[in-house]
Amino acid sequence: MKRGKTRRTWGDVEMRAAGAASAAQLPVAGLVSFIVTLGQDDHGVGGGPDFGLACAILFAPLLLPVLGVVHSGVLTLPAVWLGRRAAAGCGRGPEWAWSVGCLVPVGVAWAGFFAALGAPFAGPAGWITASGVVPALNVAYCRRREERLGRPLRKVWILSGLVSLALCATVFGAAVVATETGLLKEYEAPHLTPGQVAGAWRDEDGKVRFRLHENGRADVPSCGDATGTWALTLGADSPARPVLDVDADAGGCENAQTWTVGGTEDDPELFVNLGSMDDPDIETLHRGG
Repeated sequence: MKRGKTRRTWGDVEMRAAGAASAAQLPVAGLVSFIVTLGQDDHGVGGGPDFGLACAILFAPLLLPVLGVVHSGVLTLPAVWLGRRAAAGCGRGPEWAWSVGCLVPVGVAWAGFFAALGAPFAGPAGWITASGVVPALNVAYCRRREERLGRPLRKVWILSGLVSLALCATVFGAAVVATETGLLKEYEAPHLTPGQVAGAWRDEDGKVRFRLHENGRADVPSCGDATGTWALTLGADSPARPVLDVDADAGGCENAQTWTVGGTEDDPELFVNLGSMDDPDIETLHRGG
């Protein structure tokens, strides 16, 4: 940086560069996340690929610029500001590297804020920090290019939009190829044998809800030590998923209900939606002990 020349961290160039890059990466990240979830169990409450894609296409042009600017204001530009001062104070290393490094404390601070509200910490800290890398690098690139050209940069938003479209098309094409070749498969619930179902099924607190035996007998200690039977059938959902019916002898036993099979063959789970499709409340059980 030339002596006597002041850089404004929240100046027009920085905000446009950070906002455009932030907005451009959101559709790509969303598409990748959607593709990843195809191989995961949505517990029967997903909105469906067509619905989600329609919403994204309809609202993205309106929301992306706003989200990009907000993301830049709360994450990227604070890290750029810290990096700029760290580089000036230390006098070693490129400014862009300091800015990228300063994304870590800013991302951790936001993750800590969300953790205080009840969200997980480690995962959000990682992806919040990572989401600022491309915008921070774009700020450094656009600033250097503006200084080299001697005039403000134009069409930053248009170029970022075109890059985003190209990347989305590439990711979508790769997903299609992966699906056709069998590398990427949609989630299918495991079809378990009686031996795989037998055992104690515990809730998230570790409490045994029922214990199933291969001969079809069920012990339900959470329901007054009731005993009964269990059976695996196919549910009415499309595509049909295996369900477990536990029929306890004790009258009015709320724990004797139908559970849907989920998870994988190596790590099966049982779940039931105690809420509604619009407001799901998923309770899961895992086998163990």
